[in-house]
Amino acid sequence: MKQLPLLIVLAAAACKQQPQEQAATQAPAPPENVLATSAPSSKPPAVIPMPKDQAELDRMILAGYTPHGSHLHPPGVKECPLAQGSEAVM
Repeated sequence: MKQLPLLIVLAAAACKQQPQEQAATQAPAPPENVLATSAPSSKPPAVIPMPKDQAELDRMILAGYTPHGSHLHPPGVKECPLAQGSEAVM
């Protein structure tokens, strides 16, 4: 019971010293005028084949994938590259 207050004081002292040590070892921040999109971003494929398993299909539809013919489209895709004419993805 006598050791509990001592442990609390030691833990509080250790917490107070940690941010100072991290600030000294932390790398400098990048300049603000550098664009954050310097690396090319990857995009999901516009067309994904229909899964054979019905449970997997149900999970993908619940995750936001849109069934379209014999394939699926990920969330956010509004046009089908396989469609002829002005067919839209619903």
